[in-house]
Amino acid sequence: MSISPLLDLTRAKEFAFEADQLRELVVTFEQSLVQEMAIIQAGLASGDALKVEHSLHALKGFMPLFAAESLAQAMTDLYQTSREKPLDVTGPVFTALVPSLETLLVEVRACLSAL
Repeated sequence: MSISPLLDLTRAKEFAFEADQLRELVVTFEQSLVQEMAIIQAGLASGDALKVEHSLHALKGFMPLFAAESLAQAMTDLYQTSREKPLDVTGPVFTALVPSLETLLVEVRACLSAL
């Protein structure tokens, strides 16, 4: 069930059988998205490729449960890029995805207000 352009709770609802469980999952995702984006940005700024890779891995795991397929796939691809390419390749790809991630965050927060 896609409730906004980037937020899609279809898969999350497969894990949450009650509204309270779904809300808990969405809260956890919101917190993780904020945290991992900050860690990635800090890792890119400091040149810490391992930190970036680990945070991209965490986001890659969450995205299929909460994001539209295109954004989830873009994160999976970016994670793979981070494993194979240097930060000067990974960084610009992440930066290009930031507006979508920020939009997703806005949609997640709107969803939480409605749940």
